Amino acid sequence: MVLPVQHAAPMGLGAAPQLPAQFHGRPSNIRSRVCSPVVSAATFNSNSNSGTSTSTSPSSTTANSAATATAATTSTLVTPTGAPLSSSSSSSSSSLILPRKPVTGHATEESAMWKQIKLQEAYPKGRSIPHRWNGKLLEDAYARCGEVTSEYAKTFYLGTQLMTPEKARAIWAIYVWCRRTDELVDGPNASRITPAALDRWEERLEAAFEGRPYDSLDAALTDTVARFPVDIQPFRDMIGGMRMDLYKNRYETYEELYDYCYRVAGTVALMSTPIMGVDPSYKGPLEPVYRAALALGTANQLTNILRDVGEDATTRSRVYLPLDELHAYGIEEEEVLRGMFAPTTGRIDDRWKNFMKFQIERAREIFTEAEDGVNLLDPSARWPVWSALILYRQILDGIEANDYNNFTKRAYVPRWRKMTSLPAAFMMASVPITKGGEMKK
Repeated sequence: MVLPVQHAAPMGLGAAPQLPAQFHGRPSNIRSRVCSPVVSAATFNSNSNSGTSTSTSPSSTTANSAATATAATTSTLVTPTGAPLSSSSSSSSSSLILPRKPVTGHATEESAMWKQIKLQEAYPKGRSIPHRWNGKLLEDAYARCGEVTSEYAKTFYLGTQLMTPEKARAIWAIYVWCRRTDELVDGPNASRITPAALDRWEERLEAAFEGRPYDSLDAALTDTVARFPVDIQPFRDMIGGMRMDLYKNRYETYEELYDYCYRVAGTVALMSTPIMGVDPSYKGPLEPVYRAALALGTANQLTNILRDVGEDATTRSRVYLPLDELHAYGIEEEEVLRGMFAPTTGRIDDRWKNFMKFQIERAREIFTEAEDGVNLLDPSARWPVWSALILYRQILDGIEANDYNNFTKRAYVPRWRKMTSLPAAFMMASVPITKGGEMKK
């Protein structure tokens, strides 16, 4: 058990949010040997008004950077049954004030992607960010990140063993930051976390990128972004995704859901791709590499959503499905919350089956888009990425095998199928690319 030791926060930052003990790091005062501060969420929130914040919230940053993006206000999607599915903005206008075009999920993603690409082109070997963590203290910080990754993401951790040690530990540092961020809104203290608490967490992020890490786990992140060309925007956007979870549990359109998918999964692709690196023989633009990475993040998150429909509905009263698409299949959200079983047979309702076929088809199409760029990555990163792609896509097969019952059954990939899929992933990862950046046949 970690005692609630109060520790002065650097540069006017408030106390850390309450996280499970396994996510604690050593405080940034390198002379200290006490554990990372743990205070109540109430204390953390009460400190949110102290000091002057220089951070920019994800929402405002995105709005400014993507203000010139053209966001379509009307889109048409055709369902598998051939019925058109339309969504249009219903903003009212007057003779004096025109409605503002919304900043879409795609625009948010696009803005962050180009920031990352420009940073990587300007600083291919990372930026110099002075900080006081070095030697054994820094090695211990990375080792702790590896322990957390190994405990909570065993298969992912094994994949990092195929990378160089420097890349592996950088990926651990990214994973741990993402894990700690997610724990704020989905962990044991989630009910006490407020938007102000997330503001304080973002200030800690800004400090880490400026060479002022709060604790040892933040120090591993600081060292990582100094060694690799990782931009801060995806991290800000992920915190924005956590803000969404505090107040938003319904999504009217696919575009709204896409924004969420980018913020909680596509962001990870932008964080990790500059660490994994690009194949040295590839001399083309970085854009296709990042678009493929973003597609994989989106496809993985959509798969998570489809797998966890029942769990999200019963434990969180959340429906991560586009409501307009549900309505196009004659489904109300209350039916999703109850579970869609036909009253006469007890089997899954045909409307839900047709809806799920449509959702699965879209997810598979995005997985296919992701395939295009995997082999543009550095050879050491290809096998774990191909493995993730193949195994996640097989979860969709599991939903189909369960007759689309994702209310009371959880689709998963059996261990034997995982083992037989790894050689296939290795073969895909071994395909060389041409000088033009295409895979050889």
